[in-house]
Amino acid sequence: MSARSSGVYVHVPHCRRRCPYCDFAIEVGASTDGFVEAVARELEARAGWLTWPAQTLSLGGGTPSSLSTTELARLVDAVRARGLAEDAEVSLEVNPEDVDDAYAAGLRAAGFTRVSVGLQSFDDDVLRYLGRAHDGAGAAAAVRALVNVGVDVGVDLIVGVPGEGDVRLAEDVARAADLAVVHISTYLLTLEEGTPLVQLIARGKRAAIDDDVQADAYERVRDVCAARGFAQYEVSSHARGGRASRHNRLYWQRGDYLGLGPGAHSFRVNDDGAAIRRHTAARLTAWRPDPAQAEADLERLEPAHALREAVAFGLRDLWAGVDVAALAALHKTEVPASLRAVLEAAASRGDVRVDGEAAWLTAKGARFADRVAREVLGAT
Repeated sequence: MSARSSGVYVHVPHCRRRCPYCDFAIEVGASTDGFVEAVARELEARAGWLTWPAQTLSLGGGTPSSLSTTELARLVDAVRARGLAEDAEVSLEVNPEDVDDAYAAGLRAAGFTRVSVGLQSFDDDVLRYLGRAHDGAGAAAAVRALVNVGVDVGVDLIVGVPGEGDVRLAEDVARAADLAVVHISTYLLTLEEGTPLVQLIARGKRAAIDDDVQADAYERVRDVCAARGFAQYEVSSHARGGRASRHNRLYWQRGDYLGLGPGAHSFRVNDDGAAIRRHTAARLTAWRPDPAQAEADLERLEPAHALREAVAFGLRDLWAGVDVAALAALHKTEVPASLRAVLEAAASRGDVRVDGEAAWLTAKGARFADRVAREVLGAT
């Protein structure tokens, strides 16, 4: 995929409940009436953000599967009318409890080519700790229904959960592999300030998180994914048969993307080499009446800063890495000696591999990706 690919992201803020560890921009229990029509109005107002057609369309949240397949089909049709490439990846996230055979078939008919199931685990004890609404059997049934209709299916796993044990991670990955998923995303359980999970741990209602256990869990799940044929292509992502998420890689490869919906983020590179980020700050009730005028934050990154950010984030793509000279040309700036020095220092530690103008995180460096990114961003 070219670094100048473009994509559309739709933030669906609707959720039926808030999970104890969640700090995302969501709306619990709000009606979905009028949401698709509001997204369509925002798309028309802000279509100039992108060069069309877009190569990817991704729905995240929140819980996109809180929308009916009829609503989802209308949303896909609205974006397709503006411009989607013939071979576009069209993806969404779902919760297992929303998916049955009919819903899976409806997603396929609506034009979705890829579905990510936020199951977090097949282990019922882990699911109870996380406060999820489904059980392991329900998660497996949802995955099976989606695989049967012929879409690419991925699953999200949360790792580093207290008490999960060594066997749980291997069993979760094995179960996913046996169900014929093509993608596994693995996320460390993190404590976000103000979430119910923080309060539950403080009151002794949940076991505390151990940083060392989490570090071990990250390496263990990477190894068991590899053993089952899932190659790590990004810090938290593993794919079978080269079937990585094109939308995920668009973020790391400096593609432009248009974010629609309350809480969505957009990004593009201007002709002068500066990068522009936009965040729709409005909540659902303020956004829906007039999305084009909803409150938003706009940030301009000057070319030198934009280059550092492009390198810091681009390193997360373990397959493509970064071409520092090409990114400097994109952002119309020079590569500072300080940036080259940071990459060489990271290479001396074994965190980065450097070959001329190209650089990649190593398997070791993927574990310390945030540290490397901070060093790159600080290379002024």
